[in-house]
Parts: sequence; C-alpha cells; structure tokens
Amino acid sequence: MITEGQVAHFNTFGFLILRNAFSSDEMETFTSEFETLIETGEGNPDQAERGVRSVSPFIDKSPRLTELVVDDRIYGTIAQLLEPGFMWSGSEGQRGRVQSTWHADRPGVEELFFTRIKVHIYLDHTTKETGALRVIPGSQRSPYHDLLQPLINYHFKVNNETIPHPFGLEGADIPCYAVESNPGDIVFFNQSVMHAVYGGLGSQRRYIALKYADKPVSDRHVESLKKWSEYALHPEDNFLNSEDPRIRNMVEGLVELAQ
Repeated sequence: MITEGQVAHFNTFGFLILRNAFSSDEMETFTSEFETLIETGEGNPDQAERGVRSVSPFIDKSPRLTELVVDDRIYGTIAQLLEPGFMWSGSEGQRGRVQSTWHADRPGVEELFFTRIKVHIYLDHTTKETGALRVIPGSQRSPYHDLLQPLINYHFKVNNETIPHPFGLEGADIPCYAVESNPGDIVFFNQSVMHAVYGGLGSQRRYIALKYADKPVSDRHVESLKKWSEYALHPEDNFLNSEDPRIRNMVEGLVELAQ
C-alpha cells in the first residue's frame, strides 16, 4: 500500500518512485531473465539501427517475470493510482546507450482524459548524467501540457522539418526533475507527462517496463488505444488463459474491442 501523500504526489507531479522495493536476490533473478529474453526476443528494427535492443512484448514471455504483473508492490500501487477495472497494456525490455529528447508517450491535450501508466524497473544505477529518466513535473495536466507542445513538435519533427530548440534551450538544459534510481527501485509515470533521457550514450541502460491503463469505457478511449497501443488489444494467449484472476480481469474483453 502506498500512502495518500504518495497518491497525491503521483496525481500532481505525474510520477512516483518506490525505493528499495525489490531485494538484491530478486534483482539478480530479474536481470538473468532479462538477459535471456533480450537476446532471444524479436527486437524492434528501428531501435536496432541506433544500437539499442528493444523487445516487446517482453515479460509476457517469461513465467517468472509475469509474476511482476500482479506483484502487490506494482499491482497494488497501480490499483491505487488508476480507476477500478484497469487494463493491462503491454510490456517491453530495453538495453543500450540511449538519448531521447523531450516528449510524452501519449502526447496532446486530447489524450489527457485517459490515464495510462508506465512502470520502469532499472537494472542499472542511473543518474541525471547517465541516462536517468527526466520528467517535467505536472506536465501531464492542461494547460501546462499545452504550453510544452513545442517540445513534442521538436521530438516528432513535424513534417520532417528541422525546428529550433524549444524555449531557446538545449534539451538537457530544460528545467526538470531527474528520477535517479538504483536496482530495486520502481518508477511509475503517467504516459502523458513530458520526459526525456540525456547522458545515456555513455553507459549501458537496461530496464523492464510494464504498462497499465484505465479501463476503456468509451469509443474515444478505444480510438486512443488503437492509435497509440494497438498491441494492448491483442494480449498474449497465456494472459488470456491465465489461472491468475487478476491477469484475466485485466485482459478480459480487449480482443473484442479490437474488432
């Protein structure tokens, strides 16, 4: 269970970190499973061109890592941050030397009505200067999100045109909070919050990601899922047929929404 203060922190700033949630023995197990999956899974070719190994779905392929989906340290926290009946929205694993300019995974004011949360478990120590996740606190809310649209335009290169650095600053100099972490920590962030990674090109950066979302209750929600995470509507068979009621409940009805 997280406290009311932690819930308020997430709702206000768009992120939350739970320190030392997993033991060193657990992290050794996760890391071993990670290395097996990252080598054997089908990687993202776009990422591979940049020397990054990114595999999705990820933990869905490992019985041991699948346990993380319903682990109370993660699932219990998500249950306090999302509405009842929330859904599973996929997973990924990534390894490489990464730099990413400012963006939101689910960008635009039209996406703020539908809360989606990404959970990162970093397998390596990260600092602001070595690839830690940087966030702009509160940017998952309008009108702040609207005012930061130039960052999104810069990241996605609208019409493939080169545009000036937003706000006259290099990306690494944008005011932010660096979510530095150690193995064993869990990072939760709203996928509409502005975030970036700088300094990650000089060191290996490995993480396991789990994704959850509010239950889709309108055509607008379904349209958003199809636009940004179509894969979430096609859960793995082992999730659809899981003996764990938590997992089954999170994927129930998703296949029908895809039709």
